[in-house]
Amino acid sequence: MLEIIKQPTIAEIGKRKIMQPYSRSELNSMAHGRVKKLAIAKARQQNIKTSWIQTTSKDDLVDFIVDGNKPSTSTPTPTPTPMPTSQTSTPQPSAVSGSLEDMLADKVAEKLGDGIFDRVSKVETDLINAFGNETDKLAEKVDRKINSLQRPIKVYIDDVEVKETSGLKHKQFPFVLECLKLFKRVWLCGPSGTGKSHLIEQCARALGFSINQSNYEYLKGSAGVTESHMTGRMTFDGTFIDGSVSRAFRDGSFLCLDEFDGFDANAGLVFNSVLDNQGILATPNDKENPFAKKHDDFHVAVASNTWGDGNDFEFAGRGQLDLATLDRLQAVKVFVDYDKNIERALSGDYSNMAECLWSLRKRCNENHVRRTISTRLFIDGQRWMLAGKTNKQFLDIITTGWTKEELGKVQINELKREYK
Repeated sequence: MLEIIKQPTIAEIGKRKIMQPYSRSELNSMAHGRVKKLAIAKARQQNIKTSWIQTTSKDDLVDFIVDGNKPSTSTPTPTPTPMPTSQTSTPQPSAVSGSLEDMLADKVAEKLGDGIFDRVSKVETDLINAFGNETDKLAEKVDRKINSLQRPIKVYIDDVEVKETSGLKHKQFPFVLECLKLFKRVWLCGPSGTGKSHLIEQCARALGFSINQSNYEYLKGSAGVTESHMTGRMTFDGTFIDGSVSRAFRDGSFLCLDEFDGFDANAGLVFNSVLDNQGILATPNDKENPFAKKHDDFHVAVASNTWGDGNDFEFAGRGQLDLATLDRLQAVKVFVDYDKNIERALSGDYSNMAECLWSLRKRCNENHVRRTISTRLFIDGQRWMLAGKTNKQFLDIITTGWTKEELGKVQINELKREYK
């Protein structure tokens, strides 16, 4: 909760200053108007009328502030003014009146009276109170939003609470964790940059697996990944080097298969043994142990950008997955889309930048512009904002390389004007 600090009024400032006395030299160095304010504050503190202060010289006011001696109320004898000569001279201000600014302030104060300071103080107090009330309302909204972002997510499987993990959670976190707990396998699919791999790692930690404990394996799909990478290979001297898939399968580790639709379809048939319940994986290159037995603690999660139908206009490097492989995963499919709560948190204090990116993403989707506005951009955007860039400059950076047609469809100039 943000703490709203009420600002002191002019009278309170004056009282505070009197409680911490100024030296005579400090007062002499101040402007006449400032000395008057301090004198008024002290007079009010001592329940003395303040009307005499407006027509009192600075030296007398300094004496009053330092020593507390109010000057005599007797009217001073005016200095005789010499008779004007044939040429009419312009009246000159008194030497004790100070600067022109002070003289004007004195005349205004004489006309308005002492009540002007009370009225100014009241207006100032009303403004501060109004600002404080609005800030309180904003603080309440911020607190509600922070609570919705950072509240801990507790997941119970069979009435048993799983291990709590730190950090922001995607809205699909409970369902992914439930799939892993019940089936020990899950398939996450969604656009690029939605945090699928990070979500898998969070769920693995909730189940007691982590890289630091050496029970978390990671393999990224590409056409260059062969069966030997998965199930192990034999070196020239006869030494067997275990593969990441067979090692996790045998030791009971957590296996993350990222970019699952990027594996070669034929080599990917190895996963059919991993994803079903037969419990045996062939390791032909291991002469001593030609097959590995499945450990009871083995878990596997796969992440992809497509549902295994092959490449499309957006993801050209994806292959079509074998139907037998897809059949083993169809009961544990989870669509992972962009989570605005996470993106808002990753934007930090730059909520306007987040609104700008959401608007750009919406325009791309509505106008069929094949450009990705991923969650990663919200992290990068905050870094650029901290470096002093504006939303307009950030938009120029991320749209570099876009065609004129694409920029026209998303109305980029209008977007720049809206989010400067």
